[in-house]
Amino acid sequence: MKRCFIFLSAVMLCTNIYAQHCPYDGTYLIAIKVVDEKGNLPTNVNTVFYLQEVDNPMADSCTSGAGLVKTQFLNSDDFIAEMDRKFNRNGYSKGLNNRLNDAGVFANANMMLTLNHAENTCTLIGKSETVYTNYIYRQRKFVIAYTVNGTEIRHPLPDGYISALCTNNRDLKSFKTVTIRL
Repeated sequence: MKRCFIFLSAVMLCTNIYAQHCPYDGTYLIAIKVVDEKGNLPTNVNTVFYLQEVDNPMADSCTSGAGLVKTQFLNSDDFIAEMDRKFNRNGYSKGLNNRLNDAGVFANANMMLTLNHAENTCTLIGKSETVYTNYIYRQRKFVIAYTVNGTEIRHPLPDGYISALCTNNRDLKSFKTVTIRL
């Protein structure tokens, strides 16, 4: 019994223990493919693209991430640098970049961004009849906003175009990109 205890203690001390099942838990990917009028990827995109939340009159009441979300899409190089900054501990950024590359994200999209859970889902506190808090989770609705020749264009983000990055998400290989034709 003593040997078993010593063995288990040694195993516990020598093993990395992770508090969550995935370092990317609560992180979501949105990818777009910006093409020219012929359908080719342009070599230089000077237009700034934003993911902008719309149609949420309760946005200021969200318990986390209050207010309407507006975040800028990044080109592939800037996106990789941002993921390195966010997930560089213990080699997580390399693992994420490999997963995104294997899933074809970098081959099928040229502008990307990530959202955290609070930016993706508005959490409201509803009326409760008990001592427990009644949380209401509302998926936020987004458009892709950009300006061409002084005119703002809003392209709706369809359902199913936000992909969870958690490693247990097997659907990453079937992620979808929104194609924006300039």
